[in-house]
Amino acid sequence: YEPIATVYLRRSTRPLPLAMMALRADSQRSPAQFVFDLDSLGVAPSTLAFVVSGAQRWLESGLDHLAEAVAAQAEAVLPSHLARDATRLVHATAERRATFSCVPGLRRPPVVIAPGLMAAGDYVDGPYPATLEGSVRSGVDAARRVVEAAGSA
Repeated sequence: YEPIATVYLRRSTRPLPLAMMALRADSQRSPAQFVFDLDSLGVAPSTLAFVVSGAQRWLESGLDHLAEAVAAQAEAVLPSHLARDATRLVHATAERRATFSCVPGLRRPPVVIAPGLMAAGDYVDGPYPATLEGSVRSGVDAARRVVEAAGSA
């Protein structure tokens, strides 16, 4: 499994240009790959969510260290969008089994469970890793198979 961590920082009054933005991440100082403006999305006032996928290496030094690295990254790339007070860090969390690790030889459950019964999700056998797109495509494929099976019956 691979962990995904999220660090929530207080936003200034200035919203991000987009509700979701990709960030340039690296293994040295910039862990987050994405930032979501939760205020713009109507989820949480004045809050930015920084997402770190494949966070195992960062979490080995502790969640506090990861949060500090994300805060420094945010300050470097989005300084005018961050709150200036000492309570800028809202919360940090890590889901240690958020997704499976895409490694050679990985065995995933089949799509067809029984005649007319299909499984769908990012975890079933298919051409995509554990992503939202993989999950959606899996659902569309399962629905197509059910409709085809119903049409041939």
